[in-house]
Amino acid sequence: MNEISPDNVVALTTQGSPKPMEIIAADLEKTQRPVVLVGGFPSGHFSSQTIDASSATYRIDRRRLEAWTVVGRAIYDYERAIGLERF
Repeated sequence: MNEISPDNVVALTTQGSPKPMEIIAADLEKTQRPVVLVGGFPSGHFSSQTIDASSATYRIDRRRLEAWTVVGRAIYDYERAIGLERF
């Protein structure tokens, strides 16, 4: 992450504070270089070093979601937040 110099790093994990993805995306839209980390581990969680490098940790659903579902939601809600026109 040092190479890309993000100004906001959000980790999405089942151990994070509950927050809807659309609100997280709206917050990310206000920054120039946001990064979203998605936990997709078969067991375990982010290292403490990764959590410490994050601005915040959130859980986007009360259920444990597959990593691809979390990534899809993050991309979709971020595109909506920045007003990306699809066609």
